[in-house]
Amino acid sequence: MITLSRFIEDALAREQDFLLEAVQDLTPEELVWRATPEANPIGWMLWHMLRVEDMWLQFYTQNQPELWERDGWNERFGLPARDNGFGHTQEQVTNFPALDLPELLRYGAAVRAGTLDYLRGLQPEDFDVIPRERRPEFSVATMFRQIIGEFYQHTGQIAYVKGLIRGSNAFPSNYTAPT
Repeated sequence: MITLSRFIEDALAREQDFLLEAVQDLTPEELVWRATPEANPIGWMLWHMLRVEDMWLQFYTQNQPELWERDGWNERFGLPARDNGFGHTQEQVTNFPALDLPELLRYGAAVRAGTLDYLRGLQPEDFDVIPRERRPEFSVATMFRQIIGEFYQHTGQIAYVKGLIRGSNAFPSNYTAPT
């Protein structure tokens, strides 16, 4: 019988596989490319995804400092400690720096390790806990649902933008279009 924790861990692992497949071979130019002046670049979307996971799991759920600040990732990237992209203006997105992909993926791996440590320590009743009184509708289970949904959404966006950038070269040589 699969437990809720195991289901969430599996969903996160599958998402991670899709994400790494989508970003592993991106060039620095592709990370900052924007389809239109109003569009978000892949590098910004990836940073945002990782920051959101860190924020939800560390700060919101466990009331701990985010790894971003605690471990000095914000300083390595030269970005603010309490920023995760929510509410960014187009000017902020336009001026967002080009980030080093391997370093960003190392941050993501640290965040995911923290997420899995937390998840593996949960008991079934812990999913009903409301971490913050001011958000009574947001249980631990709801938070994980939000993270999984957002990750799949942004991973799909990243893969789509990569396809826009690369055109027909976006698909592997063994790809067969559905009929």
